[in-house]
Amino acid sequence: MQEIRAAVDAFWADLKKGCNNIISCDQLQEQIEKKCPLYILDIRKPEDYAEDHIDGAINIPWGEVGDFLDDLPKDEKIIVVCYTGQTAGQTVALLKILGFDCCSLKGGMSCDKTHLPLAASCSS
Repeated sequence: MQEIRAAVDAFWADLKKGCNNIISCDQLQEQIEKKCPLYILDIRKPEDYAEDHIDGAINIPWGEVGDFLDDLPKDEKIIVVCYTGQTAGQTVALLKILGFDCCSLKGGMSCDKTHLPLAASCSS
């Protein structure tokens, strides 16, 4: 229990220092262009992910993230992406408590994706 309390205290302390655990589309684009090691976790429904997602993103629906904790990297920054940023923020809070280095995409997939590398399913 003390480890959890320490992680929660660190989370709130970071917020007080201005670390809001959010990355903008522009900042993400910059990180991608610099080829920074990133793990982009898209927690939307599979059908929405198939329709449009950031190239290279891994899709694990929100309700299933807990089943894949052992598969998430501890040595890379995780960018959590959802529809508007709210669910990603909740996910980031829990992942931070577990020791992951992560943040959420501000505005989720509703952000200005103009310059992000996107992938989508082909329609026939």
